[in-house]
Formats: sequence, C-alpha cells, structure tokens
Amino acid sequence: MRAVDGPLAEVRGARPQDAAYDGDARHLPVVWVALRASIRQVLDEVTLLDVVTGELPAHVLGLADQPDAWRNR
Repeated sequence: MRAVDGPLAEVRGARPQDAAYDGDARHLPVVWVALRASIRQVLDEVTLLDVVTGELPAHVLGLADQPDAWRNR
C-alpha cells in the first residue's frame, strides 16, 4: 500500500504525530496516531499472497467479523 499510496495516514497533508491543535482539540494527535497504528495492524500484516489465497491473519478476520464491520455509517 505504501509503495502505491505513500504514508498510510495523513492529517492535512502531514504525518499524524506532526498535527497540532489548540484548546479542546489538543488531544486529536493521539487519535490520529492510534488510527495509523490500527491501519498498520492490518496492512502491515497482510501480504498479496494472503489476499490471493484468502488465508488472512486471524486478527484481520476477527475485525471483519465484528457486527458493524460491514455496515456503512
């Protein structure tokens, strides 16, 4: 994914840890970094071979099996 799209998560064109907010939003960088970590837990652990064979890691299948995973919000 990174080879095609670059960084996995950006906020306003910057890396999550470089985002800065004032006031009540000052804790948002923690949310953005956590989001990036969550994306990494999936994309860094799934290979093209996993996708082709359907042999996805158990934690990825577990995320997809969550009740709301397939619903749009």
